Amino acid sequence: MCGIIGHWNVTKVEKPHWVTAMNRLEHRGPDESGEFSAGGVRLGIRRLSIIDLTEGVQPVRNESGEVVAVMNGEIYNYVELAEGLRARGHTPRSRTDAEVLPHLYEEHGDAFVEHLRGMFAVALWDGRKQRLVLARDRFGKKPLYFRQPSAHSLAFASELKALKALLPNAKWSVREQGVYDFLSLGCVPQPETIFQDVQQVPPASVLIFDGGKITTRKFQSGHNGNAHGTVRKHIRESVRLRLRSDVPVGVFLSGGVDSTIVAIEAAKEVGESLRTFTVKMDDPALDESAVAADTASALGVRHEVLPLEISPREDLLSIVRHYDQPFADSSALPSWAVARAAARHVKVVLNGDGGDELFAGYRRHLAAFQLGRVGCVPRFLWKAVAALPAGGRRSHLGFLRRFARGAGSVAGRRYLEWSNDLLLETDKQRHWRGDAMRSTEEWVAAQMDPGLSPLRQQMHLDRRINLLSDLLVKMDMATMAHSLEARSPLLDQELTAFAAGISDAELLRGGQTKSFLRNAYADELPTAVITAPKRGFEVPVARWLAKDWRELLHDSLAPGARSEQFMSRRFLQDLLADRLTGDRNIPMLKYTLLVLELWLREQEN
Repeated sequence: MCGIIGHWNVTKVEKPHWVTAMNRLEHRGPDESGEFSAGGVRLGIRRLSIIDLTEGVQPVRNESGEVVAVMNGEIYNYVELAEGLRARGHTPRSRTDAEVLPHLYEEHGDAFVEHLRGMFAVALWDGRKQRLVLARDRFGKKPLYFRQPSAHSLAFASELKALKALLPNAKWSVREQGVYDFLSLGCVPQPETIFQDVQQVPPASVLIFDGGKITTRKFQSGHNGNAHGTVRKHIRESVRLRLRSDVPVGVFLSGGVDSTIVAIEAAKEVGESLRTFTVKMDDPALDESAVAADTASALGVRHEVLPLEISPREDLLSIVRHYDQPFADSSALPSWAVARAAARHVKVVLNGDGGDELFAGYRRHLAAFQLGRVGCVPRFLWKAVAALPAGGRRSHLGFLRRFARGAGSVAGRRYLEWSNDLLLETDKQRHWRGDAMRSTEEWVAAQMDPGLSPLRQQMHLDRRINLLSDLLVKMDMATMAHSLEARSPLLDQELTAFAAGISDAELLRGGQTKSFLRNAYADELPTAVITAPKRGFEVPVARWLAKDWRELLHDSLAPGARSEQFMSRRFLQDLLADRLTGDRNIPMLKYTLLVLELWLREQEN
């Protein structure tokens, strides 16, 4: 894992600017740095050494030195790719996985990325054709931001803080649409960013810049559901590939199905030397450490329970600064803390990310499936159910009320009703104080694939929105802040192709989320894991808002707050005084506005 940076035809990039930009990526790659410079193009890398620990392996070059590349991420099938390249006469000069990139490009041109199985953000310079190629993996696990200071120049970086340092004379204006969407989604949806004229390379895409024009094209992202074999075979293979490393690899093990399956398969490969890590939560309702410890004991692996050491105020401020954009997923706090703790023991961890998105693991997936089965129901009936007396938000009654609200809504609003606890379009229309914006709900609806079933539509939107712009960002930024590489075996292209071929009924057999995956591993999953209720990786937001963050919250959102340029003073007052009506998640709304305000203040620095 690494951090990459570079530019072509960007004038006035003085050496101090370049050095500062490289230094701002040091946490992503503390082991060494590398550079390439020629004819107005410059590529840089900060490297976290995982495969081939010798120094000076990146940037990588072809035999003539005319094709040069840097990469953030890992190519898991690099062994097989390198063997094939050698058979065709290429001579890779190191064992690092990135070494295959310039040679694959020679063989396949821009389609070289279709041969990669991994997580990656690549920058490649073709000196013969005078073109800069940027590429990003199929899921968007690894970030890659870019900006054009002029029509004939382009700069890129793994993080916005480095891109800012590279372009200190550029104007960094907050993009109001990004704020508007953030208030509904809790993150800024990709490929746009919170800043004007700054974007990410979209996932599963190749961007080509020839010095005058940008061309972006999607590349093949899977096999469209026709992969053969069993789910266990695919997961076993995916885990095996992700254990390739020249440094020790651990597993983040919770009490959930996904990480337990990853640990089961990793233990088969590694044996008793495998290290697993879990955290102990103070709240018994959220703590899974006992179940995880029992699982590790049954697997016979080395297990460690890490104390979840969070300083609510200081860690929140650190995350707001480090994440570069407003980011209101409160589970970033425990993710930050566990990455910090695990990095003291290993350089690489496997996790269970992606299992819910591939195998229908959320209650909203069950809601979408049921909606597809009940057919057409008059809207007034849904409204009647949604108006039932309030129960707890996670109670059966609370779930029924949210189901009814979403079922009686148009598609874009339904996604927000079922997936987020923040502001709807009607809320923002009443309280928004910025310029007129495109509806977030309309944007969500535009991401839909009309050929999908209600269940598959919900899963598609979860991957397109929540996974891409929230969950993967959270994990990448939290782990890389502490020089820790996180790998997600369940987010594998072959496994994804297999999962796409599972019927809706099989995914949710018996009205149980993720039933296909549970049944596939029923003989190996501990009973406590199979029967445990789904728990998020959460912190006590309501309690911290009332105690640890109380002064910070009220001081931040006091009259004169920066967020008043976007939201009315009346809304902020009612939010602080708990006067907002309706079935709302008030703690998460407070947290979201607090994050936005702290981020806006950070920009003034």
